[in-house]
Amino acid sequence: MDLRHADLFEISPISILCEDWSGVKRAVDAVIADGVTDFDRFLDENPQFFFDVRQFHHILDANRSALDLLGFPDKESFLRESRIRLPANPASNVQVFRAMVRGDTVCQGERVLHTKDGRVVPILWRASLPPGPADPQAYSRLYFFAVDVTELKRVQEALMAAQANLSHAGRLSLVGELAASLTHEVSQPLVSIASHAAAATRWLSREAPSLDEVATSLNRITASTRHAVRIVGKMRSFARRGDLVTEPMKPHDCIADAVTLVEHEAYRQKTRIDVDVPPQLPAVFGDRTQIQQVIVNIAYNAIQAMQAARSPDRRISITAAMTGSALAGATPVGAADEPETVTFTIADTGPGIPEELLARIFEPFFSTKQNGMGLGLSICKTIVEEHGGRLWAAKGLSDAPRGAILSFSLPVERAAAERAQPATP
Repeated sequence: MDLRHADLFEISPISILCEDWSGVKRAVDAVIADGVTDFDRFLDENPQFFFDVRQFHHILDANRSALDLLGFPDKESFLRESRIRLPANPASNVQVFRAMVRGDTVCQGERVLHTKDGRVVPILWRASLPPGPADPQAYSRLYFFAVDVTELKRVQEALMAAQANLSHAGRLSLVGELAASLTHEVSQPLVSIASHAAAATRWLSREAPSLDEVATSLNRITASTRHAVRIVGKMRSFARRGDLVTEPMKPHDCIADAVTLVEHEAYRQKTRIDVDVPPQLPAVFGDRTQIQQVIVNIAYNAIQAMQAARSPDRRISITAAMTGSALAGATPVGAADEPETVTFTIADTGPGIPEELLARIFEPFFSTKQNGMGLGLSICKTIVEEHGGRLWAAKGLSDAPRGAILSFSLPVERAAAERAQPATP
């Protein structure tokens, strides 16, 4: 069957718009000719430019798939309302402008369409541009291809919800393992409260009550109460299922919150925890509870490994440093330095991880524990990667052949904020 170009345009299952950008190209060329060398900065300082050049942009044609996507019965009605249904979109337009300036032959992006029949449709779009410093007339017929990604977005949201549920299940599993230890820790301030309350009662019952001693006992009761509340509060926050809340966090605070949850178990297993975090480190950006979960899980695994191996010298070292200055002697598997990140490292003096298993410990359902489910580190890996970071395992220190080192990197606050910028408003 002999199909002409126009026929292919009309019957394509992909939505296609034919647009005239020649006037826009002339406007962009004029800005460059005026001496603008940093076009991105020009756009930031002149947001009205997007809307001023709108008058030079025209939609010439749309195929049947595009009309169906936008909810129009025919081309005539669509072309009459095209400026209403497809208003100027700076986030999309800037992609085309930058491609023009750089001489790129392809540009693409995302945007949301509001159709004539009331639907809100997220799309991925892509366009081919003339190569090099083309004449503006070459931009008189640009073809834009659009794909409806509504179902893809729905699946992504369902996947994110499933990952959140899995992360919460992982925290609850950790809560169960830590419960006995934390119950004992909470009982200590409660016993202290009872003891000091009894002492205060005795001082008050004397013929000449000693109010100074009573005040001292009451102050000790207050301190013990706050200690118990802090422990319970940390556990409740850790176990609570909530929406992802991203915020700037100082690395020291992330580590301190996690150590609070494992320090008593470490004490019970005769394990020392050392923390070394330079105060000048920049903040990272993420969900405090989830990052806390990663540190708790790795540290608790280290405590269990050293206890099971009956390690004579049980130490956990938790450090944080700018990427590239992690624990000396570590040899990350598959990791490369990245700018604008902070690397958290948890090292122990336990039996270590066999080299042949380093690449597998983050696989779902793989565990070196006899009764382990193999989900803890897999969940940790998902959490870190969702924050734009990376989690890896390494061999032990050069002066300590035994032991495991696990590290994860997180973008610093400004880098993470830039990474999180959406492609469309």
